[in-house]
Amino acid sequence: MKRRTEYRKWRFLLAMVVMCLLVCAGTAHVQAKTSTKKLALSRTRITTYKGHKPTRLKVNHLKEGQKVRWVSENPKIADVDENGIVTFGKQGNTIIKARVGKKTFRCVVSVCSKGAYQAVKKAYKFYNARNMRYSQGSRMSSRAADCSSFCGRCYLPQGLTMGGSKSWCNTAAGMAKWATEKHKVVANHSLKISSLKIQPGDLIFYRRGYNGRYKNIYHVEIFVGYGWKGDRLVGYTMSSITGHYPSILKRDYASRQSRVTEISRPTK
Repeated sequence: MKRRTEYRKWRFLLAMVVMCLLVCAGTAHVQAKTSTKKLALSRTRITTYKGHKPTRLKVNHLKEGQKVRWVSENPKIADVDENGIVTFGKQGNTIIKARVGKKTFRCVVSVCSKGAYQAVKKAYKFYNARNMRYSQGSRMSSRAADCSSFCGRCYLPQGLTMGGSKSWCNTAAGMAKWATEKHKVVANHSLKISSLKIQPGDLIFYRRGYNGRYKNIYHVEIFVGYGWKGDRLVGYTMSSITGHYPSILKRDYASRQSRVTEISRPTK
């Protein structure tokens, strides 16, 4: 009986030792995982307008002693100081770099007109609602749109009708013709994303075949800004697309770049 009691005692002590070892090993694993967090920039894209208040960028998970060197490719558009405070100047796009040792982190900054900024904000509001269907007959209703009424309604709050009216937006071809007549055309062909010449809020017009309309335009999308796929700079557009529900899609500008026939800037 005494031997059995001692056996149980030693078995209990052994179990406690094993448990302590497991807890310590788990703690060490968590600590190791925490200590290996990768450096990352707090923001990789900024869309704003001239006169907007400064914004701060920072590199997260810096180790003690690591220093950041901030550089703007075009300080006239967006400048950055030694603390990562970004101030916004003239309209355009630029890239701000944060260098930590041999590593470089990038943030693309777009400074557009306040009207364009509001139009992009409106586009995202439609997009995030996830409740709109494609319709030409009901294109001005609260839950439906086609490509031109979607882009047109992004600008209607600014009082800009682009050749249409507040109750009925112009067609895609009509908007492009209006932009030409008002000298608001940025290019009559596609522009590479790497050129950084397209601004958020710009309207992208697409041609297909021969349809008898102005420049054979059949479709329009609004450029909503830049982003990154790894180290590659990309641009995104939005529009109402037939055959989809919800109909508001966000797409890679480069996927249909060969069809672009005009890029216009409704507000400057």
